Amino acid sequence: MNLALCQKNYVQMLIAENPIICTCHHRYFNEILESLPHHTEKASVEWVQKLTGASTGCGSCLAKVEGIVECYRLKPQVFTKDP
Repeated sequence: MNLALCQKNYVQMLIAENPIICTCHHRYFNEILESLPHHTEKASVEWVQKLTGASTGCGSCLAKVEGIVECYRLKPQVFTKDP
């Protein structure tokens, strides 16, 4: 995910649509998010790989996983729904 796309409206749309991120391991956007720790400083691609297997197959989704993790670390507030 390009950080320019790390905007609340776009991220909320992805959460609602829940696209597949990793085709090798059949991992969807929301599964990647659920695997991320609550402490954003601990979030890493390696963490996601260990818990979901995403980006450990062919590697074509690595950039997507990296983008999701980077966005989550830098702008965690865009992943939460407003009350």
